[in-house]
Amino acid sequence: MNRYQLSGFICLFILVSLAGVSIADESPRYVIYVQGGESSIIHGSEGITDIIVKDIIPYAHFSDGKKNLLIPDTLVQSITGPVHAAVVFSGAGGESVSLISISNLSLPYENKVLTLRVNPLGFYEGEALKSFVREKKELDTIEVDTFENTGIYFEIIGTALENNNCLAQEIACLKADDMKACLGECG
Repeated sequence: MNRYQLSGFICLFILVSLAGVSIADESPRYVIYVQGGESSIIHGSEGITDIIVKDIIPYAHFSDGKKNLLIPDTLVQSITGPVHAAVVFSGAGGESVSLISISNLSLPYENKVLTLRVNPLGFYEGEALKSFVREKKELDTIEVDTFENTGIYFEIIGTALENNNCLAQEIACLKADDMKACLGECG
């Protein structure tokens, strides 16, 4: 084998390797919007903060950017952390947006109070919450302790849903052309 053939095989190997890397697909991202009433921010130690949102509306908005669904808020209980989210606080003093990383989430069905244990998200490089990046304030700089209305936009990565049959069913429903895929034991 001469030197030109060897160079050709090496170039072919590099070309195939790079082509394989470039067609790697990023995991799909979904947004779940939950709306609530009055909320409060409780700053704890070591940068951990609790956000408590009362009067959660019983349905959440689920979207893949193309199609939208209303899902029962009970499916929000099955979201496991860490999850990135944008929280929009509204009150008499105006509106404040904060990007957070949720480490723990609690939504007991009986009292409709959502409790989030969060850390501030210093840098966000995803796509689903990109529209909130320009408006964001650091969570510890928000001075009002209580807000009248609160909206939470959860960024859900598709591969994280493999162990969550109910949310996976909702994703199948978004992708379906007919609503037969939406009829199941979760909804």
